[in-house]
Amino acid sequence: MAFNLFPKPPTKGKPGEAKPPEPKAQPDPGSRPVARPVSARELAASVKTRPAAAKHRMDDPGPREREITVTGPHSMIEWSSAPTQKIQVAEANPGLCAVLENAALQYANGQSAQAREVLETGIISDDDAKNSPLAWLALFDLLQRSNDRLAFDQLALRYVVAFERSAPAWEDRVGRAPPGAKSVAGGYVGLTGKLGAGHAQQIAGMLASSLKQPQLRLDLGSITGADDAGAKLLANALAQLRKRHYPLVLQHPEKIRRALEQSATQGREAPEGYWVLLLELLQWQQDHKVFEDRAIEFAVAFEVSPPSWEPPPDSAIAPVEAEHSVPQGAAPESPDQLLWQGVLAGSSDPQLAKFIVFREGRHTIPIDMSAVDRIDFVCAGAFSNAIVRAESQRKGVQIIGASPIIRALLLLIGVSPRHFVKKAQ
Repeated sequence: MAFNLFPKPPTKGKPGEAKPPEPKAQPDPGSRPVARPVSARELAASVKTRPAAAKHRMDDPGPREREITVTGPHSMIEWSSAPTQKIQVAEANPGLCAVLENAALQYANGQSAQAREVLETGIISDDDAKNSPLAWLALFDLLQRSNDRLAFDQLALRYVVAFERSAPAWEDRVGRAPPGAKSVAGGYVGLTGKLGAGHAQQIAGMLASSLKQPQLRLDLGSITGADDAGAKLLANALAQLRKRHYPLVLQHPEKIRRALEQSATQGREAPEGYWVLLLELLQWQQDHKVFEDRAIEFAVAFEVSPPSWEPPPDSAIAPVEAEHSVPQGAAPESPDQLLWQGVLAGSSDPQLAKFIVFREGRHTIPIDMSAVDRIDFVCAGAFSNAIVRAESQRKGVQIIGASPIIRALLLLIGVSPRHFVKKAQ
């Protein structure tokens, strides 16, 4: 009997007969991931990639509305894609919780009522918020800012029971000025970037602050341009304050006024918003002769009655010499510490820009923030970057008197707890 030396491979089918492909497994529709809301911490972390994305959008040659551009010096503080410029969001900070993080972001965006509601609900229904003293203190902060003494006292009773310690005392914040700021009353608002619909919340916040503050200073020096919607927003706000005879002080309006004047030479081709904003600025600057000329030109171009001359009170005029010096609404000069107040907005806020000048020749940089009403998200990020740069030069930064809701935002954006110092009584 003969045997094969090599066994034959097992038969896989008849020659020429293709094996049918196995069916691919179909995904179960019910197993698809469900989108979840983005947390405040994830939103803060996403800012790391924002500069590159913003540059891509700026390069987009798509259609654009007619806009004006204001030329001038660049900001002293700028964001870039360099590793040292990124906002580092801390992984853990004492007292922070998801409820407080979301409330801090909402308040930074000018949504004070929504932030209060989030905290009020959180300390009742969220375990982390219940056990976070900083969340309770932030709610106390918002209640004080809204002048709600009844709700403040009710919360104080609950706080004593929850933490077995004394609650914060009621403290009137309206009209309070920082030490050394004798010549500056009220708050400070700085508009930055290209004036547009995105400034609606900040302008609304300015109008709300005017109901509480005895005086506000509006800095227009960092505006880089405007569109029709943004010009109308600012013009309407200025008109409201002017008719109320509110003592608003305009600072550095020259650049935006020159751009508006140039656009107005086009007559009806210039958007109506540019005209109404120009006429408002002329009234605030008490320039009667130029106002009468522009009012007639506006009436002819748009076939309407010329607006009447109704200037604001003389106290609202900023001194001429102040236009060539450091903005008075920013932190007043002090040999010992940098004083901030009012609302800080944008990466080029003038008060934030003073940080660079103040830190020169100092090993420790104390910043008194006890009179700061609000810091927006972008400015907080720029401040965090400035702290990182200062520390790289072996300088220490001390933040004095920051209120709980502002402290929560700075902790979220990446400022270390070691920088916060209690204000001396």
